Amino acid sequence: MHDKNYKIDEETLDKIIAAAYKDAGLIDRLKIYFHTKKDDEVKRIYNEYRNTAENVKKIPLDDCPDSVIKSPGIKKVKEKKSFILKPAYVFAISFLVVSALVAVLLFQNKEKEPVYSKEEIELAEQQVKESLAIVNRIFRKTENLINEEVLPKRVGKPIHKSLSIINEVLIGG
Repeated sequence: MHDKNYKIDEETLDKIIAAAYKDAGLIDRLKIYFHTKKDDEVKRIYNEYRNTAENVKKIPLDDCPDSVIKSPGIKKVKEKKSFILKPAYVFAISFLVVSALVAVLLFQNKEKEPVYSKEEIELAEQQVKESLAIVNRIFRKTENLINEEVLPKRVGKPIHKSLSIINEVLIGG
């Protein structure tokens, strides 16, 4: 299936190996992932290195010779991976979360202001004028009632009577 004359440049091969061993950065891993989707030879090489990486990780530490473990080029095997995020990832994730929250708040469905037709506005204006005319008539009737009945009979009469009593007491008759 693959051409024997087909060659992959050294830089791409290094990225494939780093991605297979999960030592590559996120961007390089994504690039290799998409590259494997386009090119069967890259996919085959990536799968070979990935299988090798998985097999190497399965080798118990006790079965490895001390010379391999203590070799300066070999990274120490981590028994348990701790989940520590790099500051750049923390910043990127925080930025995405805050951006999503702001977008949700800004683009919420806001109630639209109602749009009234010219006829509805004219009808409302006419109803307001009629209502004000009714209130005006009520105020006039109330004013007449106060001026003609309440003030003279309920207020004026007791005041007149009180003043008459004061006059009689002070003047003496």
